[in-house]
Formats: sequence, structure tokens, C-alpha cells
Amino acid sequence: MNLVVTLLGNEIPTMVVIFIIVGIVQILINRILADLGVYNYVWHPGLFRTALFVALFAATSLLIYK
Repeated sequence: MNLVVTLLGNEIPTMVVIFIIVGIVQILINRILADLGVYNYVWHPGLFRTALFVALFAATSLLIYK
């Protein structure tokens, strides 16, 4: 697999693209979970959001780089 993405003539590492995509997905998941009231039952919402982002980023990276 090519580890570099060319965007407008600039070479960008694939990890940066994955990071941005997962960040957008994280924002959407955060809004859904907030609307459902999940954060009322979580001990530390900031830690939960960070852990969710890390898990999504790691899973996506492992799928692509495997």
C-alpha cells in the first residue's frame, strides 16, 4: 500500500488523512452520544472522548496498514 497521499501536488502521510477523517467521525459520534445522554453515565467525559478517539484511530490505522 502506498503510504503517501498526493493532494494538490503535495505529498501527505496517510496517517494525517486518517487522523482528520477519524476526527470528523469522532465529532459526529460525540454529538450522537451527547444527544442520547450517555455522558451522564460516564465518570469522566473528556477521558471517555479521548479513549474513543484513540481506539477509532488505532483500529482504522491497523486496518489500513496491515
